[in-house]
Amino acid sequence: MDDDSRFRRADARVTYWLKVLALITLAGFMLISMLHFLARIMSVTVILLGTLFFTYLIYPAVRWLHGRGLSLGLSIAIVYIVTLGLVAFGLSFVIPPLGGEIKQLAAATPDFVHRAQAYISDPNSPGLSFLPLAVREYLATLPGQVGDYVQRQAAQWATSALNILLSAFSVIATLVVIPILSIYLIYEAESLTAAAVGLIPVRGRRETLRLLADLDKVLGGFIRGQVIVGATIGACITVALLIMHVPYAILIGVAAAVLDIIPYIGAIATFIPAVALAWASGGWQHALIVALIFIGVFQAEGHFIAPRIVSETVGLSPLVVIVAVLIGGELLGIPGMFLAVPIAGMLRVLRMHFVPTRAPKHI
Repeated sequence: MDDDSRFRRADARVTYWLKVLALITLAGFMLISMLHFLARIMSVTVILLGTLFFTYLIYPAVRWLHGRGLSLGLSIAIVYIVTLGLVAFGLSFVIPPLGGEIKQLAAATPDFVHRAQAYISDPNSPGLSFLPLAVREYLATLPGQVGDYVQRQAAQWATSALNILLSAFSVIATLVVIPILSIYLIYEAESLTAAAVGLIPVRGRRETLRLLADLDKVLGGFIRGQVIVGATIGACITVALLIMHVPYAILIGVAAAVLDIIPYIGAIATFIPAVALAWASGGWQHALIVALIFIGVFQAEGHFIAPRIVSETVGLSPLVVIVAVLIGGELLGIPGMFLAVPIAGMLRVLRMHFVPTRAPKHI
């Protein structure tokens, strides 16, 4: 191979990586700008995201009924009625005990704080005796800080009853608007797709349709899969904690189901209070068993449940998932954590379509 050929190949590689860097930079600026814009119109963003989320959940059932000869309107009506019935049935079992546990937790918080401080401050406490005195004194202040934060938040909520009432009306209005917008979205999905593709030159329309299909697969698979996975994990944890007689088992289980959509962080957020409550109610042996149960459940999720349900639709490595969640939390807080993984999966699809997989061998 002569020097000229080597120079061409080196130049091709440099050009390739410069294009990749330019696309990544452009995508990053576009994503940040879009997220800041959505944050400026947060109420509209919540409604639009809720509509998209709800539509992806029900659309497979609507499409199945419509494919069996029913009209689209009748298919939507049947799915809505069944969904409403299932939600009402589920909430009738969950809401009463959940509300009771929330009230009990609010009333028991001062006692928890006092017991935690006493345990940490006691130099003879098992598991903490090896720590230096200064470290134990600092740890003893943490339960009080948590308790003060909860009390301050409760006082703010109590003094802003009007805002809470208005928020309740907003939530009700949102829950009414989302199903209505979802109906329009289902009816107009084909026309919206045709309008978007119509803006693309003829020679690029086939690739655009492939891109939209891949994006739809990633987003729909993630949303539907995570709902099933979250419900499964929440049910497993709730049953396990009830069997172990851990306080607030239903509250922890519901939190695990909701937060499971945030990879890794959701697991940690429910693991810590569950183990702490098990320790407080039954000792360290009890806490160890609960910790092993949590580890087993989330290991089963990572290796068996999620791969079989969500499959490889998102196609992200654990490192990319963690980085995406951290970036989403930095930009938009908790909502950004919820959106981080599907957005990262969609960016992966865009990279696969627009970034060449390797540098060309010849110019």
